[in-house]
Amino acid sequence: MFIDKKEQFGTGAFQDPLDTKDRQYDGIVFGAAPFDWAKGYDIEKVINTTIPIKHQNGSSACVGEAWAYYIAVLNAIETGVYAEISAKAVYSQIALPSGGAYIREGGKLVVNWGAVLELLISSYENGKPPSEIFMKELGWKIAKIDEIAKKLSAKEFRMIQDITMEIVAQGIRDNYGVVGGVQGANNGTWNTLEPKPGDKDWGHALFLGKAGIDEKGKFIATPNSWGDNFKGEWQKLRAEWFTSGYMFNPWLLLDKPNSISNEIMELIKQTDKGMIIENEAPGRKGIIYDGKLMEVVNGREGNAALYLLETKGIVKRVNKNIFNNIPKGNNF
Repeated sequence: MFIDKKEQFGTGAFQDPLDTKDRQYDGIVFGAAPFDWAKGYDIEKVINTTIPIKHQNGSSACVGEAWAYYIAVLNAIETGVYAEISAKAVYSQIALPSGGAYIREGGKLVVNWGAVLELLISSYENGKPPSEIFMKELGWKIAKIDEIAKKLSAKEFRMIQDITMEIVAQGIRDNYGVVGGVQGANNGTWNTLEPKPGDKDWGHALFLGKAGIDEKGKFIATPNSWGDNFKGEWQKLRAEWFTSGYMFNPWLLLDKPNSISNEIMELIKQTDKGMIIENEAPGRKGIIYDGKLMEVVNGREGNAALYLLETKGIVKRVNKNIFNNIPKGNNF
């Protein structure tokens, strides 16, 4: 039975104060291909992994949990392996004295400090969903871990200012996900696969990684961080969440160029007009455009491939290591 107590769910996302230095995402998507709702987008299919559902218990660590999902996804895109990221390592460094955090601070931390694997800093207390005190504890933070965290710090964060369902879906598609906040209430529906808007009693941060359309209409989906109550299914947010001011501060991460070898740099230098490449693994192709690799996995990248074919882009075969180490991105 649903118990109407705020303590049932750990929330803790606060709306970021206005900062004129924030970099906006909206301009990047101007002129981009509209989101294909019928085709949809599913990050689990993109990375070929079922993402484990997190459980923050009654703590206010949702901002850390949401960013941990996103960083793990981006790491999987780069490495081919999904490894859980520590939500505690993120949240404990940005938590407000009274609990909870600003979503922006999580993105800023990922850029300036980085992230570490869950195996290194566990977000579970003696193997169980954590308390707020446990999630805010900073005794784990030593110089060696700071050094390790830098390996996952090469990211840039941007905010979606014009919060529409279309732009959020495009952000998910083109950047492998979005972290955003919702204003919520314990109205009973968070125990279902389709939460409904109600009173704006608290804020909760979510990782958004799926979008599509079904018999009920368009949806954007989240794994949430309140435990696997739905046997791996993600909760769906419908259009009403995006048209009535319930969604706030959606942020996304953009990859920055990695440190790459001279051999890769020489390959990139040949791509003033673009290049279609493939590696030694059968059927795996990508496009180099503006110095970044785009694997042909969605409609927008497919359009880029068509453009290069029409302009007689060079097709070059490279070995797997070179292919995997070319900087990833699709901002063209």
